[in-house]
Amino acid sequence: MDWLSPVSGLVGALFGAAATYGGTRQAQNKALADARQARLEAKQDQAVATLAKAFGDLYQHVRGVPDDWEPGTSAEAVAALTAARETWDEELQDQIAPARLAIGVIRDRKVRHRLKEAMNLLEVWDSGLVYAFHRRSRVWVLHGVVAHAVDCVGAWQREETLPEPNRAFTEARESLAAKRDEWEAIADAEEEDRSRRRALRASRDTEPPSVT
Repeated sequence: MDWLSPVSGLVGALFGAAATYGGTRQAQNKALADARQARLEAKQDQAVATLAKAFGDLYQHVRGVPDDWEPGTSAEAVAALTAARETWDEELQDQIAPARLAIGVIRDRKVRHRLKEAMNLLEVWDSGLVYAFHRRSRVWVLHGVVAHAVDCVGAWQREETLPEPNRAFTEARESLAAKRDEWEAIADAEEEDRSRRRALRASRDTEPPSVT
């Protein structure tokens, strides 16, 4: 019948429009996904460039790590060494900061975790790595920590498994773990002592007055 012709045409037009819309929407979604992927890859590339510079700076900086003073060192020399250590540490923290920002962008969780650990070890060098420094060159320990971080980034870029920590990194990690246990034990002991003192004061406050 003649009235079916316009209806058929309308249905065909609707199907055609739907197909066109679906194709356009799919193309838009793909374009958005491609753009997002491009942004992520650009961020990864920028992170690698930032880490390359930061690790290069750290390599140079750890070569000048100050030593401890020897017994019998004069007060003036101790003061000078203390000032030098503080200055060196401030420069170290300034170099760690951009590396941490770049590490936070890395999408691979294992790589990100290992690099954060390396920065943590460097950050607490003066208090947390004392056992690693025992009978070891400080330069050797800190240089080894940075070297392992560099190796991890290289393996990640090559899409390889993360390398096992080198000896310096392992000793630094073990030293920090031991020091954290000590710090926790000290904190627990101090809290226990405070609780004991509070309980003692409370018992004194509740004691009845003595009869004379």
